[in-house]
Amino acid sequence: MFYLWSVTLFFGVVLQILVVAALLRGGWRRFKVLFSYAVVLLLTTVMEAAAFYNRDIYTRTSRWYWSIDAVRQALIFLLVISLIYTVMGRGERQTAVRRLVAGGVAVFVALSLYFTRDPRLGYWMTQLSRNLGFLAVILNLILWAVLIQSRSGDRAVLMVSGGMGIQMAGKAIGHSLRQLYPQTTTAGDLIIVLSHLLCLYVWWQAFKGTPSEAKVVREPRPGA
Repeated sequence: MFYLWSVTLFFGVVLQILVVAALLRGGWRRFKVLFSYAVVLLLTTVMEAAAFYNRDIYTRTSRWYWSIDAVRQALIFLLVISLIYTVMGRGERQTAVRRLVAGGVAVFVALSLYFTRDPRLGYWMTQLSRNLGFLAVILNLILWAVLIQSRSGDRAVLMVSGGMGIQMAGKAIGHSLRQLYPQTTTAGDLIIVLSHLLCLYVWWQAFKGTPSEAKVVREPRPGA
């Protein structure tokens, strides 16, 4: 298993670098929350990689794992909500929906913190992360509904949302497998990792051609 996780870790870091590099070509201006998440993800993954290969580093940093996961999850929430706000536009109805979404998120998080609490911090945070992953899936479905209703042809938003949907669903399924049966813990971990890698690949594809696409739009037609 050591070699399997090493391979997935390698591809994860490579894809994260590719996503950050693609966003730096111009996409970061529009997707600032996504860019912030990608940078935080890359930095924390490098730290986790160092801990994975060095027991001393792991001993000193393992207590920060769930704090790091919480920061990542918070950025994912912000990303989904920011995309919903962007697609919905402005207006009294849109403002009411935004407040409803924000209030619902706050209530869900508070209830999850209360009902999943456990003296074992790792067990508590695993269940909380699973519930928050489920909430993120719901938010992403709301985003998809808004995109369909508005008939948006925004390829970048669609691909960012699609990538998040893959990752969120994989995380929810993976954590459920880890909790339900001890013998499926490894399968759950693998589903979480693979869905994350697929999400990164979709994001990279969404932004890697940004400059060339913009250039095509700006170039005048022959004879114009």
